[in-house]
Order: sequence, then C-alpha cells, then structure tokens
Amino acid sequence: MAATKEAIAIVLDVGPSMCSAAPGEATSLQMAIQAITMILQRKMFSESKDEVALVLFGTQDTENPLVDGDSYEHVSIARHLAVADFELLQMVQNDIQPGDSPADFIDAMVVAMDHMESGLQGKRGFGSKRLIVLSDLASPFGDDQLETVMDVIQKFNVEINFIGPDLDDEEEDKGEGGGGGGEGGASSGGGGGGGQKEKTPQQRAGEAMAKYMLEKTGGASYSFNEALPALSYFQSRQVRPTAWKCVLEIGPNLKIPINGYIKVKEFKLKQSWKRVYAKDPDMAVKTERTFHLDDEEKTEVDRDDIVEGYCYGSDRVPMTAEDKESMKYQSEKCLKVLGFTKAENVRRSHYMGDSCLSVSAEKGDEAAAVALSALINALYETNCVAIARRVYAARNAPRIGCLLPQIKAGYECLYWIELPFAEDLRTYTFGSLPTKDNIAFNKKYAPSEEQLTAVDNLITSMDLSTAAEDEDGEKCEAFKPKLMFNPYFQRVYQCLQHRALHPEDPIPELSPLIARSLQRPQAVEATCQVAAEKLGKAFKLERVTKRKEEKTGEAMFKENGAEQVTEAKRPKVDDDLAGGIEGMTKAKVTEVGTVTPIEDFQDLISRKDQDLFEEACRQMEDRVSQLVMDSFGQQFYGKAMDCLKTLRQEAIKKSEPGSFNDFIQDFKDTLIEKGKRDFWDRIVQEKQGLISKVECEESEFSKEEADTFIADEVKKEEAAPAQEEETADDLLADL
Repeated sequence: MAATKEAIAIVLDVGPSMCSAAPGEATSLQMAIQAITMILQRKMFSESKDEVALVLFGTQDTENPLVDGDSYEHVSIARHLAVADFELLQMVQNDIQPGDSPADFIDAMVVAMDHMESGLQGKRGFGSKRLIVLSDLASPFGDDQLETVMDVIQKFNVEINFIGPDLDDEEEDKGEGGGGGGEGGASSGGGGGGGQKEKTPQQRAGEAMAKYMLEKTGGASYSFNEALPALSYFQSRQVRPTAWKCVLEIGPNLKIPINGYIKVKEFKLKQSWKRVYAKDPDMAVKTERTFHLDDEEKTEVDRDDIVEGYCYGSDRVPMTAEDKESMKYQSEKCLKVLGFTKAENVRRSHYMGDSCLSVSAEKGDEAAAVALSALINALYETNCVAIARRVYAARNAPRIGCLLPQIKAGYECLYWIELPFAEDLRTYTFGSLPTKDNIAFNKKYAPSEEQLTAVDNLITSMDLSTAAEDEDGEKCEAFKPKLMFNPYFQRVYQCLQHRALHPEDPIPELSPLIARSLQRPQAVEATCQVAAEKLGKAFKLERVTKRKEEKTGEAMFKENGAEQVTEAKRPKVDDDLAGGIEGMTKAKVTEVGTVTPIEDFQDLISRKDQDLFEEACRQMEDRVSQLVMDSFGQQFYGKAMDCLKTLRQEAIKKSEPGSFNDFIQDFKDTLIEKGKRDFWDRIVQEKQGLISKVECEESEFSKEEADTFIADEVKKEEAAPAQEEETADDLLADL
C-alpha cells in the first residue's frame, strides 16, 4: 500500500494569555478554535483518511502518559489519533474551555509526538507526520532538553507548523513600540483584530524559540490573519490516481506501452440530495417508483412490461435490452495514431470531452520512455500534433482526439484531448461584420478608429496576466485555474457545515471570502474605469422604437379632447390577446403559400427556435417559378418580382448567396425554354441577377462575372425536330 496518509497532532494552547483581548475583539483562543474547525472541515469534506489527534496545554487537569512530578503538567490528550469526524468537530466547537494554568508548549509538543508514535503502532499507509501548534507563545517554557527534542523531531521526520503571532515582524515591532508588530502583535492578546497589544518579554522569548525550531526542522509559521483566509476554502475529495494502461500504436510495427492519468476533469458533488431527509431520523429513506399509462384511469404498468423506445419521426420504435446489446459497436481497447498534422490545424474551439488525459511511458520501462520522449520532442520541434483513435475499453465507443506535446523542466508527456466528429459540429449562420477590407455596401456600420482604439484600451486595461502580486511583490497572473475554487461548491460546503453544527438555524449569508472571489481585482477595477468611460463616449447609444404605435380608438378620442381613461379604470387585457382578433384567428405559418408568400417567408426565417432558412428559400423559389409560369400574360409578374427581390435581400443578409445564385442561373434557362423571356428582361432591368462578392463576401462570383451574366445575349436555340402531337397529360405537365 502506498504511504499516502498523514498523521496530524493539533496542539492547542488554552492558557490565560490566550483568553484576553481588547473589548469587541476576538481572543486568540477563539481564533485558534476557528482555525482548528476549518482544518477538520477540510479533512471531513475531502473524505481524507488522515488521522488527527488533539492535545491541549494550559488546562487545569493533566491527562497524559508522560506526566512525572513537575514534568508535562497541565497537558491533556483531548482526542486520540483517529480519522476526523463529526464528534471531534462538535468537541472543538463546544467542549474546549479556557484554562487557568500556563503550560510549557515544548512539553505539549513532546506529549503530542509520543502519542503519535504510539498511536501509529500497527497502522500502515502513513507517509508523513505533522505537528500544528496554535499558541501566542506567551507562557513560560523550559529549554533544558531542547536538543534532545529537536533530534527526535528530525529522527521521526515530523513537520512543524506554528499558527499564532507573526514571527517575521520583529523589526517592525521594535520600531513601532506599542504597535505590537502589525498582524502578529494582535495574537498576543487581541487575536489579530483592531486592538493590538505590545508583546511581552516572555512572548518575545517564545517567538525566538519557535523561530529556532522552525529553522532546524524546515517548518513554517502563519499568523492567525494569514491562516484563517487560507483555511476558509474547502478542498475537494482527493482521489488516488489510477493509470489507464494501454499501448500507443504508430503504424503496424511501432508500439509504446503508456500510462494515462486524468489531468483535468469536471468536478461534481458526490453527495446526493435524494436520500438525506426524513421526518423520522431513525427510519430509512426508501424510493418507490411506479409506471402508469397516460389514460384517464392512469393504469399502472408492471416494470417487466415496459421496454425502452426511441422516437423516429412521430413513431416510437421499441428497443429491447437484447437489441441494445447487439447494436453496440464492437471494438477493442486501443490508442492508435492515425496521422500527424500541424498544430494550427486543430482549433481550440474543437476541443471536446469532459477531461484531459496526461499520457506518459509505462513506469519502469526505459525503452518506452526513450521512444515516447523522441516522439514528444519531434512533435514539439515540428509544431505538430498526432491525431489518434482511442477506445477506453472493450465494447466502448471509439473516440478521435489529438495528442499534444508537453515539455516542462521536470517531465515530458502527451496531452490527449478529444476532438469532434462531423455530427458534433454546430454550424451557425451570422451576418458578416464590416471590416476595413469589405465595407463597400455597409460603410455606416464600420467602426471608426476612435471606436477601435477605445475597445483596444478597454481590453488592455482588463488584462489579468499582471493583475496580481506574488509573495515577493512581483506582478503575476490573477485567477489562475489551479488556485481558484469553484464558488458554488464553496457555498454548498459552507451551508452543509453550518447546518451540521447548527441544525435549527437558518442558512447563513454568503461568506465574504467567497463573495470576494467573484469580484475583479482592485487594480483592474481602477484601470478599466477610465477606459469604460471613453468607450461609452465613443459608442453613443440611441433608443430605437421597434414599431410605430397603432392608432386606437382611445387615442383618437384623446386627440379630440374626449375624457381620458385612467390606468385604474382601463380594463386589463391578457398579453396573449394583445394582437386582437387577427392574432387569435391567424394560424401558424408552416410553408410559403401563394396568397401572402413574402409574409410567410419572413415569418419562417425569423423563428429563433429552429433554423428554417434553407427550407424557406426552397419554397420561395418554387413560389416565384409558379407565379411566373401560371401568369396569364404579365398578370402575376409584379408579385413574382417582389418575391424574387425579398429572396435576394434575405440571402445577402444571412450571408447565404449560393442558394440564390444557383436558382437564378437555372431559372434563366427555364424562362427561355418556357417562352417567358419578358420576365427575364424585367429581371435584367431591375438588376436582380447574381449576388456578387461586393454585395456579400461569401459569394463566389465577382462583380464583373455578375454583370456579364446579366448582359450576355441568350443564344437562340436551334429549331427542335418535329414532335408528336402533345396530349392533355403533356400540357398539364408543362403547367
């Protein structure tokens, strides 16, 4: 078993010096209890198997196995080494009482280390040990056995952390006198709040001893003001990494054993909300599910009589479990390279899947490591990626993805990212934006240099790459993903721990720490304000009226001086009846008809819930042809020309000129063949021919080609050979 667990001994000072504070400020003991609570909550929510012990010093009683006369007095083991649980959390919250007897923190550390060693006897899987001492270090201590204690700490490889006063503020404290040394001075009495106390000589000696011990063992210290914000974030459950073992195949002969580890994956709460509540806590929650027909009696159906079905149009096709099993794609576990391509050919928008896999050579296989390293470096130097086929396990669906080379100072690997198939792509139609190179027909919508500069300055002012500062005061990136906790999950954990500790209290307000993580950095807030104001001046907004107000009888009476109807007296009209009788009786348009083809066409293409543009254009083309061919003389030519103009305009707006251009070319030949040359002459006169690149950049025809298409003389066709007399069916077919 891998040694992944940690043994932790929390050593808490409950002596008199920890219980004093300025009026209105939290004591050091209260802040220490808060810090311990957060440590335990992090362990519980992450489902950690680490074991925790709690040792108190400064208590009135003495409960430890090392007590001998005057040694190790007022030190008590409050909780033996065990996995953190709700019982320990409640004890820390409710049962820790202030003591009245100062105690030696070095004695307490020795008791804690002795308890850890005895508590770990016979237990496996513990790779590290830690002592967390929470004290203001203001109590007397003895150093006669200090070197022996330090040797034991180093021998058993115990890490030490001090939480209390700021051990790095010694110089500031000397210079400011009663200032108490900033954050650390608050720990001596005021607990880090606004009322800071001057450190006592005993506390200075304790801090010096703590610094010496940390230097010897390589430990770390934190003030309460540093520890509490850091511990306020709840950590997610730690998962033991499990390798996906496979063979990377490149061609028929090259095979490299590899291990795949999940690098990034969407996190989901393990807890379920379905089985956590019952009016009687002693009764188990059971889920019952029944199936009923959609009839008047709601007839119940036995589960064995139900089979899954899939919608095929308006029909439902039943699929039994045997059918589903037999239709599964037959495949084998594999990772096969299909080919190589330049990295720029794989767009960032094509990345799919809910995880990223880190691919490395099989552990302990030197030949595989050398071969994979050669592949990684070759891809990196040529700026290429590998396109591969991956099947997770037998009977699983195959996936296609890319292998990206990743080279760092300490390791090399390939990142596997899934790519889409043709069915996964979503193609949306948007109007073309005006640019400097293509504004011939849309100049009024092109942005000015002032507007472009304003947007550029706003983006620059909101740059997050240098919006934060590290420990050394140097600029660094803000909102790094590996340092950002999901505020939603933090809020859930906050509510869970509050409800566990206070079952009768309402859900608390959002934690200020969580709320702060949702706000942009102050540096960005200050710099972007000026840029945002300039942007508002560059883009002047005007209110646009959507439609003209209709003249109603009430409005006409108002104009004639009639008595005005107040809002209170005016009867309310349902929004669904706002369109009047016309809106109530008008049926939903399903196709482009011959009565109002333009209105029907615009209604179909304006629907946001479904994309009907292509089908609507096809129907509109049919209506244009029908109106022209059915016209007696030039009876319907005007209506057909209006439909053709509308079709052409919408094709330009939607940047879909191809369909119209194909139609107009075929329509020209049809008009000549059917003897409707007069309508073609009208098309030429109205300049409703091919859509050129000048009008729409998506067109494949230049302006010269479009002009040539209209200006070309139609060659007279040679006389067709004599045909048999047409029958009635032939005449109807021509219509």
